[in-house]
Amino acid sequence: MSFRKLLLAGAALAASSAAVAPANASIVDRPHFKVLGVVIVWASDNSTGGLTPIATDFIIDDNAAGGDSDLIGGTGVVDGRTVVTGSLTPTADSSTSVGLDAVLDISDAGTVIESVDLNSPSTFSAFDVTDASISGSALEYNSSFYVASNTAFSINGAASTTNASGDFTLADIGYNLDVTVSGTDSGLDFGTNAQNPNGSFPAVANLGAMTSATPVFVGADRTAATAGSIVDQSVRFDATYTLGAGGAYDLSQGAGEIEAAVVYTVFVP
Repeated sequence: MSFRKLLLAGAALAASSAAVAPANASIVDRPHFKVLGVVIVWASDNSTGGLTPIATDFIIDDNAAGGDSDLIGGTGVVDGRTVVTGSLTPTADSSTSVGLDAVLDISDAGTVIESVDLNSPSTFSAFDVTDASISGSALEYNSSFYVASNTAFSINGAASTTNASGDFTLADIGYNLDVTVSGTDSGLDFGTNAQNPNGSFPAVANLGAMTSATPVFVGADRTAATAGSIVDQSVRFDATYTLGAGGAYDLSQGAGEIEAAVVYTVFVP
């Protein structure tokens, strides 16, 4: 057989082999999901007197845009209205004002002898001035707001004076912030599917130390523990304001009036 015939036979065999070779193809799936950090802050629905909770603010972690986005913001916009701790009654920062009468109690060795309204005293009872001191529920103010989140978050506070006269300044208003994971407020159960956000509460002794963007809570976890509604996944932050250290007013502090505005920013770091 000539060399030319061998080449032709080899070419025919290669073509025959190529014709029966199995075909190959591939596809590639690339599932991709992205969930940004979401924090929901709510307190009371002002239009219904605080009886119905609503979401009052959303702050979303948007790194692509270069930072957090406050979806409810701008000049003249109130981000959130706090409520009286243990209820859904709006605090004085909404249209329904919570009355705070200037009533002091004279306490005799821990036993209240007489409640005295300093503006219009009526009756007085005998008491031992040796052990008597000044105290009273009007020297403590409690408010709350609720937070639901899918990630760890932090809270900053900024305090400013809105009205002051006499001897008091922001430094005379003591401050404490704590968290309640679950409970019932005005018949509404919250925190059923929540967990402790496990964070730290930086020491802020008084509102005089709460300058612009002062950290008051640095969280380590989300509030949502299991599937549920926003209310179910919310925890309650409780703020306590006192006149004097721990509300223990003393005559040496003098007299006057002090009113402050505290703005909280809840955000995803």
